[in-house]
Amino acid sequence: MRTTHHVGFAGLGRMGHPMARQLAGTGPLTVYNRTHSVAEAFASATGATAAASPRELADDCSVVVTMVADGQALLGLIDGDDGLAAGLTPGDVVVDMGTSGSDATRQARDLLRTVGAHLVEAPVSGSVAAAESRQLLVMAAGDEAPLEIALPVLQGISDRVVTVGGPGAGAAMKLAVNSVLFAINQAIAESLVLAERSGIERSVAYDVFASSAVAAPVVHYRRAVFEQPESAPVTFTIDLAIKDLDLVLALGAEVGAPLPQVAANREAMRAAAAAGMGPADMGAVAVHLRQAAGEPAGDEGGSPSPT
Repeated sequence: MRTTHHVGFAGLGRMGHPMARQLAGTGPLTVYNRTHSVAEAFASATGATAAASPRELADDCSVVVTMVADGQALLGLIDGDDGLAAGLTPGDVVVDMGTSGSDATRQARDLLRTVGAHLVEAPVSGSVAAAESRQLLVMAAGDEAPLEIALPVLQGISDRVVTVGGPGAGAAMKLAVNSVLFAINQAIAESLVLAERSGIERSVAYDVFASSAVAAPVVHYRRAVFEQPESAPVTFTIDLAIKDLDLVLALGAEVGAPLPQVAANREAMRAAAAAGMGPADMGAVAVHLRQAAGEPAGDEGGSPSPT
C-alpha cells in the first residue's frame, strides 16, 4: 500500500525492525534509532534515509511511528530540545506502537498538543514472525482526523488493523490483551510442571496443550521457551512482564476494575525475578517452579518420578 505522507520510524529493535521494513517501498521513509549505526544499516539495506536525532526525524516527516521499550522511552523520544516535538509542525501525527501504558500515553499526547501535533495509539499483539509476515494485530485509537491519517501507514505495516476507540482506548486494549497473555504464560508454566511432576514427559504434555482447547496462538509460537528454556531465544523478559503487569494494575486501580489474577501473576513473576531470573524469558517462570520443587536448574525435559 502506498502512503501519501513522508513517514518516519523510530525504534529499530527486535520488533521495530521488521515493522519498519514493511514500510520500505510504500513511500518516503526516514528512520531513527538510538544506536545510529543500526539506522544507517537499515537505510543502506532498504533505501530509506537515516536521521541523526528525533528532531531531525520529525523535521523530515509528517507522520512518525514509534516502537520503543516503554512509556518513559516514548516521553524521552518526544521531549527536549532534540526530541520529536521540537521538529514537528501543527497537524503532524505521532503513532505510538509500543506498550507505553495509559499515564505515559496521556503525557505524550499533552506534549504533542503544545506544538499542534497529535498522538495516535497503535500498540500491537504478536511475535517477530507475525511482524515479518504482516500478521501483527494492530489496535488503533485516537481522535478521528489524526487516526484517518495514520490508518494507511498502519495498513502498510500489517494486514490486521482494528480501530478500538478514541484517545486512551489503544493503550487500555493493549494492557487488557497482555493481562490475558500473562495469565496463559503462568497457567502453562504451572500446568507443565504439574504434568512433569506426575511423570509425564515435557514434550508429550506440551503436545497435548497444543492440541487441546487451551491452544491459543501464543501456546504454539512460545513452545520453545517452555520446552527448551536453556537454549530458546529470549523474546519477552520477566522484568518486562513485571513492568507491563504494573501498568495493568495501575489502569485497573484508575478505572475501578478488580484484577486478582493479574496481581497473582505479578507476584509469581516477582518471585522468579528475585531468584535472579529477571533477564530470562517469562517462560522461565516454569524453571523457577521446577527449582522450587527441588529439581536442578539445568533440567532439560525429563520427567521425574512423582513424589
